[in-house]
Amino acid sequence: MTLTFDPARTDADIAAIAELARTIWYEYYVPLIGRDQVDYMVEKFQTAAAMQQQVREGYAYFTVRRDGSPIGYTAIRPDKDGSLFVSKFYLLREARGGGTGRAIMTFIEEWARQRDLGRLWLTVNKGNPAVQAYQRLGFRIAAPIVMDIGGGFVMDDYRMEKTLIQQ
Repeated sequence: MTLTFDPARTDADIAAIAELARTIWYEYYVPLIGRDQVDYMVEKFQTAAAMQQQVREGYAYFTVRRDGSPIGYTAIRPDKDGSLFVSKFYLLREARGGGTGRAIMTFIEEWARQRDLGRLWLTVNKGNPAVQAYQRLGFRIAAPIVMDIGGGFVMDDYRMEKTLIQQ
């Protein structure tokens, strides 16, 4: 199994990630947060237009490929405080497990170290089984967060953090 992380450089790259996002969000998040909130969040945060705006704001998007086939995506953004925000970390159902998430996090950590960023942080829904997966990857729960995202919806998340040891 060979994993590659292809940076999104073109509008076509972003459009392909947005299509992947739509598939992943509807298969994974409907049981977790409900169809109405998934509809809202996909439209607000996971469309090509939303992703292009995020790129203009400093986010870097990567398509994750296994043996050449797209299986997920990640988006990260360096912050002025020397940390790296892991904004998006999503895999198709059939790609979960088997160390794929760990390999993606290793890529993200190396990306951060190359830029002298000493801490990773992310937000994750409190009811998401990924909380435990992130803990296995060395993240700790730093704080609960309830954030109004509009449309009558809130994100009821944990902020999780991981301090990187420079190598």
